Amino acid sequence: MIGSGNWGHVAAALRHRDHRLFNYTLLPALLSLWAQRTGIGWLAWELTHSPSWLGIIAAADLLPSVFLSPLSGVIADRVNAVRMMRLTQAIIMVHAAVLWAMTAAGIIEIWGLFVLALITGINQPFSTSARMVYYPTLVPREDLGTAITINSTVFNLGRAAGPALAGVLIGPFGVATVFFLNFAAFLAHLLNLLRIHGVHAEDIARKPKGMFREAREGLGYAARHAGIGPMLLLLVLTSVAGRPVPEMLPGFADDVFGRGPEGLGWLLSAVGVGGLAGAIWLTRRGAAGGLTVVVVFMTMVMGVATAIFGLTDWFWLGVAFLAVVGFTQTVTGTGIQALLQIAVAPEVRGRVMSLYTAVWRGTPAFGAILIGWIADHAGLPWTVTGAGLILVLSWMWARSLQGGIAAALEARPESREIRGA
Repeated sequence: MIGSGNWGHVAAALRHRDHRLFNYTLLPALLSLWAQRTGIGWLAWELTHSPSWLGIIAAADLLPSVFLSPLSGVIADRVNAVRMMRLTQAIIMVHAAVLWAMTAAGIIEIWGLFVLALITGINQPFSTSARMVYYPTLVPREDLGTAITINSTVFNLGRAAGPALAGVLIGPFGVATVFFLNFAAFLAHLLNLLRIHGVHAEDIARKPKGMFREAREGLGYAARHAGIGPMLLLLVLTSVAGRPVPEMLPGFADDVFGRGPEGLGWLLSAVGVGGLAGAIWLTRRGAAGGLTVVVVFMTMVMGVATAIFGLTDWFWLGVAFLAVVGFTQTVTGTGIQALLQIAVAPEVRGRVMSLYTAVWRGTPAFGAILIGWIADHAGLPWTVTGAGLILVLSWMWARSLQGGIAAALEARPESREIRGA
């Protein structure tokens, strides 16, 4: 299952100018973005001390992807991905500036925080769909799988260090500080994006047929594909049961472990460090065969680690198992993205990958609301333990279909007929 791998394929992917440029400012942007997410979670908890509000704020950030991702995928297949990427990153920058100004002025309230989270949620599916089409323009097709895992490594490095940075800054300097840092980092990232042109863009003749018809075509293509459909369903199950757990960590840090914002930084950083380790391992492994087996196996490990975290009241044991959760979430999420990007026909890439975005970002919103509501009645520990058991059941289902999924996703990619759903 575990490939031996080496680093030669990583150097090959980084030799391309646009790919290197993109990564120059990506890490600071992601570092500040995860610090901001930590700050928003802590601010929501300070304003309400309610697990339900943690779920609602998370849902405002995540839920719009469910409804807007199909539309954003159609647009990403139609327009210049480089320009779409620049626009969406500019919106993130302006959003951070507004959040900083309102918090620093002391006028932020929970409903204002909700509206700002909703704005992020509306922008995010367009940003992600743009990136899904934009990223393959940075490298030739043979380096795409490795480039995706490199991007995941950078993403998880930001996720590992960002919450810790927020935990250090919030106490002495206030939560507004992390919002200002995100504004500054995305300003630099946006300026850097102006230097990138995407020279490996796929030359595909497209005839617009109407938004809804094109969205249906992408959905039908994914549903008929013997590998993409089941893998997206597995992503739904793991996203609903597993990925909302980090959104509940402010409650664990305060009520279960009694550690405050510093404890929250440790818990979120544990998820990030585990995710970083998973991304590095997956990057070194490369795009070799057997990735489907890895994704399915890691779903089981994620479930067990999530259940144990929910049961423990020992802080450092919880930190350790959250690192395992972060490792497995990254390997499954990035592995599924890589498999889909390699298997999908180029002419529907934006639409199919927008389904990935809808699941990856949108379905955790339902899980966050559900887990938050159940936790209000049953308590956070037992609720999270139950989520872990659901993940184990998801693994049992996926394991029974593993051979067929692997054959469909890991064969040599080919263009498939596009028909309406």
